[in-house]
Amino acid sequence: MIAALLKFELKYHFNQMAFKIGAILFLVLGMVCVAKGGFGTDEVHKNSPYVITNIIALLSLFSIFSSTLFSANVVLRDAMYKIESVIFTTAITKPVYFVVRLLGLLIAVFTLLLLVAIGIFIGTFFVGGDQLGAFNIGYFLHALLVFALPNVIFSAGALYCTGLLTKNVRAIYVVGVLIYILYMLASIFGNSPLLATSALKGTTPDALPILLDPFGLASFFGETRTWTSAQRNGQLFPLTGLFLLNRLLWFTFSAILMWLTYCIFNFRVQRQKQAKQQTIPTAKATLIPFKHLEVKPNGLGYQLTALKAQFKLEMINLFKNIPVMVMLLLWVFLFGVELKDELFSGVYGIHSYPATGIIVEEIRSIKFALILIIFYAAESIAREKSVGIHSLIYSTPVRSWVMWVAKSMSLFALVFILVSLNIGIGITLQLSHGYFHIELPLYFSLYYYSAFPLILFVVLIVFIQNLSSNKYVGMMLSMVTVFIMLYADRFGLEHYLFRFATVPDLLHSYFNGFGYYATAFNWYMLYWAAFVTIIALLTIGMWQNKCEIKAKNRLKSVGLVLKQHKWIAIFALLTWISGGAYIYYESNVVSRYQNAKTWLNWQLAYEQQYKALANMPQPVIKSVKTIVDLYPDEGKYTVKGTYRLKNETEKPISKIWISLNPQVNLFAVDIAGAKKGEVDEKFKQQFITLNSPLLLGDTIKMSFILTVFRNGFTPFDKENSIVKNGSYIELEKFVPHLGYSYNFESDDKRSRKQYGLTEKPVEQTFSRNYELIDFETTISTNHDQQVLTVGELQKSWLANNRRYFSYKTPLPVNFMFALSSAQYEVKQEQYKGVALSIYYQQGQEYNLRQMFKGIKDALDYGNEHFAKYPLKQLTLAEIPQYKGAATAYPGIIFSAENINFLGNFSQQGTIDHSYAIAAHETAHQWWANKLAPFGGPGYAMLTESLAKYTENVLMEKAFGKMYLQQYLDYDNRLYFLNRNNTEKELPLAKTLNQAYVNYQKGGINMYAVKELMGEQKFNAVLKQLIADHAYPKPKASASDLVNALLKEALPAQKKFIDDCFNQVVTYDLGLKVQQCTLLKNGKYQLELLVNAERLSAGPKQLPDLEVEIGCFNQPEQDWRVETRPFSLQKYHISQNQTRLILIVDRKPKTVAIDPYRYLLDADKSDHAVEVK
Repeated sequence: MIAALLKFELKYHFNQMAFKIGAILFLVLGMVCVAKGGFGTDEVHKNSPYVITNIIALLSLFSIFSSTLFSANVVLRDAMYKIESVIFTTAITKPVYFVVRLLGLLIAVFTLLLLVAIGIFIGTFFVGGDQLGAFNIGYFLHALLVFALPNVIFSAGALYCTGLLTKNVRAIYVVGVLIYILYMLASIFGNSPLLATSALKGTTPDALPILLDPFGLASFFGETRTWTSAQRNGQLFPLTGLFLLNRLLWFTFSAILMWLTYCIFNFRVQRQKQAKQQTIPTAKATLIPFKHLEVKPNGLGYQLTALKAQFKLEMINLFKNIPVMVMLLLWVFLFGVELKDELFSGVYGIHSYPATGIIVEEIRSIKFALILIIFYAAESIAREKSVGIHSLIYSTPVRSWVMWVAKSMSLFALVFILVSLNIGIGITLQLSHGYFHIELPLYFSLYYYSAFPLILFVVLIVFIQNLSSNKYVGMMLSMVTVFIMLYADRFGLEHYLFRFATVPDLLHSYFNGFGYYATAFNWYMLYWAAFVTIIALLTIGMWQNKCEIKAKNRLKSVGLVLKQHKWIAIFALLTWISGGAYIYYESNVVSRYQNAKTWLNWQLAYEQQYKALANMPQPVIKSVKTIVDLYPDEGKYTVKGTYRLKNETEKPISKIWISLNPQVNLFAVDIAGAKKGEVDEKFKQQFITLNSPLLLGDTIKMSFILTVFRNGFTPFDKENSIVKNGSYIELEKFVPHLGYSYNFESDDKRSRKQYGLTEKPVEQTFSRNYELIDFETTISTNHDQQVLTVGELQKSWLANNRRYFSYKTPLPVNFMFALSSAQYEVKQEQYKGVALSIYYQQGQEYNLRQMFKGIKDALDYGNEHFAKYPLKQLTLAEIPQYKGAATAYPGIIFSAENINFLGNFSQQGTIDHSYAIAAHETAHQWWANKLAPFGGPGYAMLTESLAKYTENVLMEKAFGKMYLQQYLDYDNRLYFLNRNNTEKELPLAKTLNQAYVNYQKGGINMYAVKELMGEQKFNAVLKQLIADHAYPKPKASASDLVNALLKEALPAQKKFIDDCFNQVVTYDLGLKVQQCTLLKNGKYQLELLVNAERLSAGPKQLPDLEVEIGCFNQPEQDWRVETRPFSLQKYHISQNQTRLILIVDRKPKTVAIDPYRYLLDADKSDHAVEVK
């Protein structure tokens, strides 16, 4: 019997349209993920165990939604069709019924994940052979058995039990959402890489979040983050440790839940409680005379009365029930936890002041609400049919538009309630943290920026749900549609004209609000609102009271509705077309829109066409004079400029090659008496032929004019932002350049190969000569704004309601001249002959004192140890918070608002990033400006790594070594988290464009070498490097620094220095206390076993390094900023295992190897050991 019933059950599942749609979706997702997904470096095979497990484990998360739909549809079908009494009186027993229904559900959901595996296999045929390893079916079976099957048993099992016990579809929805929330909480506390800032936080998940994650993803992603490409290609994720406990925990929970459900489940029809009979009092009948009332069912008054009644009914059904209240409470809990985590556990553990702007930025996008909308839209639209009164309802004179409006408005109300809850969460969080500057208008803007796109989705989802006579098919179609719309860019559909209710990034800044994006947002909302107006008319015409009418008649009904409301339809259609035309013009014509594929093709075509001319001799720019007119209200700026060009080559130059950034809209270049060639508009290139060749030492003047338009219809470029308040432009990137631009080349290896281009060489030809310029500029802007740029301010004046600023550099500078324009407050100080200024927004004075301290300490340290600061002023200017933290230019630093100005570093022990960033950027006055390395491999080692080193030393001196230890620990974790997610790592002295190497690894290794050699000796090498390679001497390379360090190092130190800079080496250090003995003299003898392994991609070698071993009076969990070891000694380690004897004055609580964390080690959990 069981086999026959199970066969019937599976047949029922597989014949459901929802299952068929899900099967196609999961199969396609498997194919797309393996073909398009990124899983680390190019060396990771697309059919490796890591990739297969990654995809299957991640898509098993989607089993929540399929399980929810299948459970609601299948488990409740007996109650839905009123056949429970028949089923329960057959020969089917309770165990058979329970097991067959459960197995049917589990097999159906698991089949979807089997189709994912098949999709992965099929997808491998669409990738290159160089991306594949050997096929191994064991990789698929491992992922299916270790991740897919337990996850299906848990999610489908929990939902099955809920449906069986409650017979309530909304309870099933609530449990489905609860399971997802449980996963999200585990992701937040477990620092899941699926969250946007997880890699930046760099924290390692604790045991509790790993155990509480019902899908095992926190454990998988947490442990594999640091896996090398070789591990990802050949190593199965081991079923051991916390991961094994996680699997056993949730399997056991699932089994207990099913057993309890079986025990509680009553295999009989539940009798409804009879209402108590009420005694109806008798009364004498009163005759009422008959009065004829005229009813006009087709009148507007009748329809409005019906609308009011139906809307009231919809609101009662939606909100007056326990499952929805539970859902809203879960919503508050999830978003409260997530918002608190984002604000107070950010990058490097940074705490932010809970400013309204930051909170609004975090809670604006609530795509998760779409899941609730889909669930409740399906329930609302199908409710009359579900309870069997649809024939009665639709036999009344109530018009279809009444039902559409009532149901849609109830869903609109759900959207507004969710937004209101988010606002309440934000305000509560502010008040609970003592922040009372509540900006209600900014919160209320969420009813537009957050709610309106969701309202548009409501109309679309109602339309889809109305098309389907089966609500579960409608839900599946809605989910597929929403998924495609939200992630259309992943499938190559990037233009927002085709991405429903989706707009370019809507970022908030206290400088400009949503200003840059608001105009584009308004137009996109108008465009899609017109579209959904047409959709709404179609929905009304095809409303479900006509679901049993032939398609031909339904279309006639649509035609009738459109005819009745033709002016609305015509107006909506014209608005949609004209809005789309305007958006297209602004995006594609004015802003020259390029999607990722178009830009890649542009880069490859540029290289094909112009790379052959790369060695054409060109003059050097010696001076730059510009007149820049900023028009913040119009989103544009113009630049008029002149260059003085000089031939410093030994060859005569007869052609000047002009190259401009593609973002420049209009430009013209002129050289007196020269012949201008045709402009290549596609690549913004032009050749100008001189009347007579420019000989060695000759100079010539070149003038140019250009215009740039920027608006919110194109992806935001933080380096080219012209907005109403808070403009920031790195102008050197948009004025004319001479010759071939290597920056325009693509690094995409496969695309280069397809275009017949060789792999981009790491070594390129760069000049060792400094090409400094004299810079002078006049910049105009709005009358109420201040302009800051490179150079000393000569004068400022008002004319024609515009403010003008004249700047000039006292010394030649690198070709770098960014500018900002904003409404600023300023605080100024004189410090040892240097005028220090910080320009900031009013009300953001929190961290000015610490930023000044960071600047002063960096100036003192640089003047003492590197070279004298050459300028008379140093300015730090706040700019809007977009991507990045700060950028340094000669004499001026541009610093982003959120971290530096709105970060809260007042809590004791918190790393003060306002100080650190100010010190780091001030250090760039030496490491990038005073010493500008030539642009070859290792370039950033002499800029970012040395600035990071300076920052670390200053942090140590200002706050102590144990304070710095926290910072280095973050850097260590971030390095290991990022090193396997990009292309193959290169040595520090040879790397290009690997930020985690230049910043995290570079800062740690520089500090480690300083600790090895001694601070004075290390800084003496740096000081001599500047003396030997600052202007006008030849530029330095990374090898110059490495060679200088090796020259000054002791023989025993050279191997470690070489490992730090010329090799890719990390360490695996560990410590064990084998015995602690009290000696007769009252001291203690510690017998230690030190484990040390040198890890590298090359031949295995023994370690050769010095390590510190410290003894502490406190256990590691009690270490604080003020904690110090009472004993700290260095030991040279040259074996994988070394036994050490330490004699100390008192018994330590903890012994630690590398206690200050300046040696790269992926796992530092065994560095500190308690002494028993």
